[in-house]
Amino acid sequence: MSAVTDGITAFSPLAVALLTGLFAARERRQSSSAKIMDRLTAEIAALSSLPDNSDAKSILLSQAEATARTYKQTCTHEDTFKRDGLGIGLGIVLGGGGIALGTWAALQGGAHMWWWALALPAIVLGVPGFFHELAGGSRETSDDEATAP
Repeated sequence: MSAVTDGITAFSPLAVALLTGLFAARERRQSSSAKIMDRLTAEIAALSSLPDNSDAKSILLSQAEATARTYKQTCTHEDTFKRDGLGIGLGIVLGGGGIALGTWAALQGGAHMWWWALALPAIVLGVPGFFHELAGGSRETSDDEATAP
C-alpha cells in the first residue's frame, strides 16, 4: 500500500500542473478575439460621445482603426489555426520522458541523481513546448500579411 501512496504523492503535483496548463492553453486560444472585440466596442462607444471637432476624437479614431486591424489579424490567425502534431508529440515524449526519468532518479536516490542532468533539460524543453503548440504555437506570416494595413 505504501508504493501506491508514494506514487500518488509523486504524481499529484504533475497532474495539477498538466490540468492547469491545459486550461490556460484553452483560455489563451479562445479569448483573444473576444477581448479585442470588447476593446473595439468600448472605443467606438467613446467615439460617439465625443464632439466632432475635438482632438481627442481624432486620436481615438486612429486608435480604433489600429484595434480593428489587430482584430482582423487575430481572427485570420484563429480561422487558420492548426496545431503542429509533431511539436505536440515531441513535447509529450521529451516532457513525459524527462518527468519519468527524474521521478525514477529521485526514487532511486544516491548515484542515480545524476540522471537529473538529462531529465531537467528534457522537462524544461518538452513541457512548455507541448503547451505552446497546444495553444496554437507560432505562425509564420507571409509578406502579404506582414505588410497589410
